[in-house]
Amino acid sequence: MMEVRSGRITLNGVEIASSSAPSLSAEDVRSRINVVPQDPFLVPNSTVRFNIDPFPGTTTDEEIVSVLQRVGLWDAVRDQGGLGGDVDALALSAGQKQLLCLARAMVGRKRCDLLVLDEATSR
Repeated sequence: MMEVRSGRITLNGVEIASSSAPSLSAEDVRSRINVVPQDPFLVPNSTVRFNIDPFPGTTTDEEIVSVLQRVGLWDAVRDQGGLGGDVDALALSAGQKQLLCLARAMVGRKRCDLLVLDEATSR
């Protein structure tokens, strides 16, 4: 993200950047934004749990399972090793990988003020 040179940008009423007032740090702004990319990104050599909740301890397994059920992936994940299974070993289509990224965004909604969908359903 670039520095603002003029104008105002607010996120939920909080000014994130201003040429004339103190603003939030770029790190703070990034922590409030979640993106579901067009090309799904999964962290290799990690578990399904980590890919859905990269901040360990902030979400219970029950919450993660509930989100996976809502996006229609729980049966596939459960049958291929569960939350502790290796994400690289999952036999998921590109669309299912996008749903996994959507599940991550749904879990992250507690920390996120803005969700950006980058053609998330284009595949």
